[in-house]
Amino acid sequence: MLHIGVGLERSYNIGYQRQPQVLLVCDAGNAMVRMIEAVLARKYPQIEIARTLTLRDYEARDSIVEDFVISTARIGEKDKPVIMIAPFPTDYQLEQIGKLVLVDRTRPWMLDKYFDASHFRIVEGEMDQQTLFKTLCDQLHEEGFVDAAFLDSVIEREAIVSTLLGDGIALPHALGLLAKKTVVYTVLAPQGIAWGDETAHVIFLLAISKSEYEEAMAIYDIFVTFLRERAMTRLCACQNFTQFKTVAMECVSRF
Repeated sequence: MLHIGVGLERSYNIGYQRQPQVLLVCDAGNAMVRMIEAVLARKYPQIEIARTLTLRDYEARDSIVEDFVISTARIGEKDKPVIMIAPFPTDYQLEQIGKLVLVDRTRPWMLDKYFDASHFRIVEGEMDQQTLFKTLCDQLHEEGFVDAAFLDSVIEREAIVSTLLGDGIALPHALGLLAKKTVVYTVLAPQGIAWGDETAHVIFLLAISKSEYEEAMAIYDIFVTFLRERAMTRLCACQNFTQFKTVAMECVSRF
């Protein structure tokens, strides 16, 4: 089924995972911080402690960018979950941390990073594949995401074998990593666009750069999830990017 990319996935089949970013709040001094870090590293090596703050510094912050907070003192939640631990964490406390560590953040994070409202459109009425490619690629070229050769490469790639995944979802892309910056252009076509012998209703034009290919390969997991969830009809019914993002997040957060 996944015949996209002829060589792209074979060359760069790397499973990127975004590791949980943690904020540690501790007033007990450096030695205690190091000890807690060592316990966490041994139990959950995938955790990345992004920052360590004192209680006062934490209270002074308006919001938290990390995924969750581990604290040795009782603190209020700002906008991320907080787990309170003893300086020598109990098994129960470590188990609570584990529940947050094992949440899949990769796909939701990919949606936030590579999908945006300025690269989203709904095609009302009829449009052919070539016109669609030219319209999208011209915009990406003007915005500096790709150079002029990108369009020809997308057309050439499509001529080799259809990029229709199945269930009306298509993933057109270039022959190789030609983008200067990675972006996904989302197109909803309720009336459908002829795609070889079939019809595409949800199209994701992929522009992937060499510098981000390892990370961006996880984008494919999002599309596989849409297929598995049979999400095409729900995605196609969206009236704007906000609705699309809501449906997409529901799909990727279920697994």
